[in-house]
Amino acid sequence: MPAPPLFRPRLLLLLGLIGLSSACTVIRVEPLKTAPVDALCIEENPQVRVDDFLGVLERGFARHGINTRRTQPAGADDCPLLLTYTAKRSWSVVTYLSLAELNIRDPQGQLRASAYYRFRGRGLLAVKKWQSTETKMTPVIDQLLAEVPSSAQ
Repeated sequence: MPAPPLFRPRLLLLLGLIGLSSACTVIRVEPLKTAPVDALCIEENPQVRVDDFLGVLERGFARHGINTRRTQPAGADDCPLLLTYTAKRSWSVVTYLSLAELNIRDPQGQLRASAYYRFRGRGLLAVKKWQSTETKMTPVIDQLLAEVPSSAQ
């Protein structure tokens, strides 16, 4: 039985609001495939204005048994692997993490792994955009390191 004519516009309006409220999150990861990793340097990026981002990265790698050391852009000569990153925030009542990119390179500069997180769209009513940086980045870091064997084995 077809819906009454007045019901259709309401249904379309409801579907439209749901569409506006749910923004899509894009996550692409090329995992690190290497022998166990004990340590990694993180090149500090002064352009990043997401206050807790660096701490989230450090805790994420520590969860996987990987020690990190912060370095300046020209101070990573003795690092077995170097993580560079960028992160951006957007604003909707308050600021939130809207984009993050991670790249891991070996001492020769060869890209060994990468991860990309982006909250696509404004998601007018989407509450996921206000999740913490840690909540957003934990699955990204876990995917990035999923294929690295534990050094405890």
